[in-house]
Amino acid sequence: KHYMGRGLMKFYKTGADLAEEMGVDPSVVKQTFEEYNEVAKKMEGAPAEGAGEYDAYPSGKSHDKWGKKFFHNLPLDINDSFHVAIVTPVIHYTMGGVAITDDATVKKGDGVIPGLYAAGEVAGGIHGENRLGGSSLLDCVVYGRVAGRSATRYLLQQNIKA
Repeated sequence: KHYMGRGLMKFYKTGADLAEEMGVDPSVVKQTFEEYNEVAKKMEGAPAEGAGEYDAYPSGKSHDKWGKKFFHNLPLDINDSFHVAIVTPVIHYTMGGVAITDDATVKKGDGVIPGLYAAGEVAGGIHGENRLGGSSLLDCVVYGRVAGRSATRYLLQQNIKA
């Protein structure tokens, strides 16, 4: 109700109703569902690393040309009802950034940039290729404290020299 009341989601009694809204012939939607169900059936019982001729995300293989390995709530049928929302891409977490040392000093080549520290999403490489949801708070809190301590240490050393 929340999303439908705000116009973010619509209900369609059948896939044919959805096809009409999209300006697509219902036979195209029906064929797409049949092909999708067929790929899902091939993936049923596949080993954890997957199976098939296509590379899958984040690793392994799939029979799906888009790399999907896991299929749920099947089979899809043109006579099913659908709740549909338009989803647009947004950046909610970046998986990259500057390389840092254990004390949060920013790396440059084989060395570091003295006095420059990084924490949170600006610091890349902490999680590798993927991360667990919610762990970005640890990036900010843990490395934020580490970077703050390191920056303070650096400034105090600079002031003592002066």
